Amino acid sequence: MIDALQTAATGMTRATDRLGRAAETIAASGAPTGDTALPPAAQVDLSGAALDLIGSRSAFALNAAVARSADRMMGQLLDVTA
Repeated sequence: MIDALQTAATGMTRATDRLGRAAETIAASGAPTGDTALPPAAQVDLSGAALDLIGSRSAFALNAAVARSADRMMGQLLDVTA
């Protein structure tokens, strides 16, 4: 049971990191700062970043469901042994 919780926590951490990278990509394509100009549209892959946002949301939700299931199973096991 503990392995399932650790795996789910690791998965949620990785999904959060992936979300952060996608958000940085989107933010970097926004308004210019200082003297820099906006990058050409051909160099900014917002569709890939949007897919990463959706994928990371799904991955986080699935890992959270694994954590909830493992927690429920652990609770049931403790109820049986108590």
